[in-house]
Amino acid sequence: MCEAFLEERDQRSPEALCSQHSEKLQRCRDSQTHTNHRFRPMDEVAQDLKELLQKSLQPFQEKLKLFEEVQVKFDQTAGHMKVQAQHTETQIKEQFKKLHQFLEEEEEARMAALREEEEQKRRMMEEKMEAVSREIAALSHTVRATEEELRAEDWRGCSAPCWRIHSCPQEL
Repeated sequence: MCEAFLEERDQRSPEALCSQHSEKLQRCRDSQTHTNHRFRPMDEVAQDLKELLQKSLQPFQEKLKLFEEVQVKFDQTAGHMKVQAQHTETQIKEQFKKLHQFLEEEEEARMAALREEEEQKRRMMEEKMEAVSREIAALSHTVRATEEELRAEDWRGCSAPCWRIHSCPQEL
């Protein structure tokens, strides 16, 4: 306000005029229409206005200080939140890394157990197949021997023990 007043005063003529009467301030002061007016030197009025402005400015300065403190706290909180988020992200990654490792180890263990089971079943099957092969070989040998014996024996010249097994045609 003071600066605006001083600026306006500087733009006027060297002698200040009353804004209401457009007369020289000295004459305006002496006029009967201004008998109730108080007149004081400009620098005193300017100083009073400065003090009033300073008092009016104080709540705004205090509010500004509070806002700056709040902003600092918000900045600190934002920084803390960022650090927490990074820490949590690191923990999550570590947990998932451990989980992946556990799952890989579990997969390897299960695959090894599967291969072991497969190997045991294969061996057992081979043993059974060998046993069946031995049985087949023994049975085949018995069948061949019996067939050869049947072909080699002459029923007409049957020996004595033959009648015990079957009826010999010679004895008929």
